[in-house]
Amino acid sequence: MGKRIDRAVTKPETKPEIKNRKSSQINTIEIQTDNATTPRRKLARKHNIEDTPLNGEPAAKRNRLENSTDRRRKTSVAEKETGEEENTRRRRTLKHGEVAPPQCSFCKEEQKSEDEELLSCTTCKAYYHPGKCLRYKDELKTNIRKLKEWFCPRCVLCSSCERFISDPSNVECSVCCRAWHGTCAPKGHYPSIDFDSAWYCGACCRSRNFRIYDSPPPTPSRPGPKGRKSRAPPVEDSLRFDCDVDELTDLINRRDSTMDALNIENGLSKSATPSPLSSTQNNKQDEKPRMNGKTDNSCKKKNANIPLVLKEDSDLYDGSRKMAYSSKPSSSVVPTGQLLHFGTGKVCKAIYASAYEEPLHSAPNLYSCKFCLHTTHLKENLVIHWDHCTAKHPPGNEIYRDDGLAFFEVDGAVQKKYCQDLCLISKLFIASKTLYAEVETFIFYVLCEITTEGYVIVGYFSKEKNPSKNNNLSCLLVLPMVQKMGYGRLLIDMSYELSRIELRVGHPEHPLSDLGILAYRGYWRSSLLCYLREHRKFDRVNIKDISLATRITPVDIVNQLMFDKLITLKGGVYTLKTGKRALKFPLSQCRRRFVDPKKIIWRARPTKEYLDPTKCNSYVSV
Repeated sequence: MGKRIDRAVTKPETKPEIKNRKSSQINTIEIQTDNATTPRRKLARKHNIEDTPLNGEPAAKRNRLENSTDRRRKTSVAEKETGEEENTRRRRTLKHGEVAPPQCSFCKEEQKSEDEELLSCTTCKAYYHPGKCLRYKDELKTNIRKLKEWFCPRCVLCSSCERFISDPSNVECSVCCRAWHGTCAPKGHYPSIDFDSAWYCGACCRSRNFRIYDSPPPTPSRPGPKGRKSRAPPVEDSLRFDCDVDELTDLINRRDSTMDALNIENGLSKSATPSPLSSTQNNKQDEKPRMNGKTDNSCKKKNANIPLVLKEDSDLYDGSRKMAYSSKPSSSVVPTGQLLHFGTGKVCKAIYASAYEEPLHSAPNLYSCKFCLHTTHLKENLVIHWDHCTAKHPPGNEIYRDDGLAFFEVDGAVQKKYCQDLCLISKLFIASKTLYAEVETFIFYVLCEITTEGYVIVGYFSKEKNPSKNNNLSCLLVLPMVQKMGYGRLLIDMSYELSRIELRVGHPEHPLSDLGILAYRGYWRSSLLCYLREHRKFDRVNIKDISLATRITPVDIVNQLMFDKLITLKGGVYTLKTGKRALKFPLSQCRRRFVDPKKIIWRARPTKEYLDPTKCNSYVSV
């Protein structure tokens, strides 16, 4: 009886680790965190009064509870013994009076003579590898050695509001090593256009005589003033024509009259061969009706049967063209790497063979318009196209604009030619790109930079109108000339924000390419680290809550946590290493470009099925 009373006195203090143990869905599992501020006895599961068997209940249930209690007790003892064995094994390797070398708190490796010197945090006294684990650059590592105090990613606070940093827009000075929120950051200086380049705060800029860049001016509603703006394309002098329109018309008329006279003299028309004297007399007779203001129909009838091009010449030209440019291009003609001249001054080398028809397929250089994506193999044709091109932005609806960037939604069924040109350009850099003709079932979201000339494309991603699976992205491309500027993660973030508006969770189309998996790994890591840093004081984290907050599927969340070694299984309970590992990731791993949901002007397509915003809805009903 006393044993039963002791069990009844015990009251539940925390919720169970797993809400539904019989459920196989991973999004209903609660993961326990290793919060250092919560005692271990408070995190342990305790039985409820309703689970305690009474006197009249069978003894099987009583024995099952006793066995579970003994199992947990043995597990805790085994963990303590394992930890003591590791410490004992480490002490045995040391000689008498020898001090243990410092150990990195992130990678758990000891300090070696050939490795870089570890950094010690001023607050928690933890050691870190500045280059290997924190990924600091040489300039930042040198400046940290000169400072009197340094704070690790787990202890660093915003220098302005003195709060914990958990936003993706954080900045960190490369001289004084202070960090700020994106909204609290002062004006600073970026020496490079790369997104992960160094950044200097205002105080360090004044000490080093750097120019402090102000925020960009507000973007006007239109890309430029009305009318065509005069621009001088960077072409050679031989391609610049300063010819007047009237003069050019006079030259064309003279050329036509000369050709007509030669055809008449060579007897290429049905009329009699005129002599030079008769031709001059006819010219004089033709001038008289013009002087009197009358038209002579005999001249028209006389020159009506003169062919502009001979049939023999036309047949010879067509035959030569078929022989020169066959429908199936030969592999020997394909160059090793084509050069894509995109716009003015931007050149990149193609990685894979193009899917263009001849003569573009075998041309060493491709010239593409930066607005309408018209592609040619001659620079002269591109110059002529610039003079007549009226496009200043992609042919679609603008759904987002912020910080000099804009997104356009282009329907493949409406703008088929533009979408096909976009796919042909992406075929030069993506090996798995196969569909470039059937674009009617896709929607393209084009990312553009706002310039004084217009909206210049820098990348895009496509999406199926009616996806067969939970795919919110089919193809992703960032042009090589604007890579390392954070545009890849920005495109991925837009795909997830559109899924948020649709009240769904999604994932990219599989299988992912090598560069695609790297881009998504970086985005998933940044999203999960920001969420865990924001919810660092929570004892338990639910996979479903993470999925609803980030719109990432539960499978991708668990895969990324396992890839970063943030989740472990101990005693039948999944434990998330929030304090031991997640908070120790450098702030640069959380930093990325992101989309402001308040500035998206887009509505989801109406659907017949009911979507619950508190559930992980899929794109198709299972």
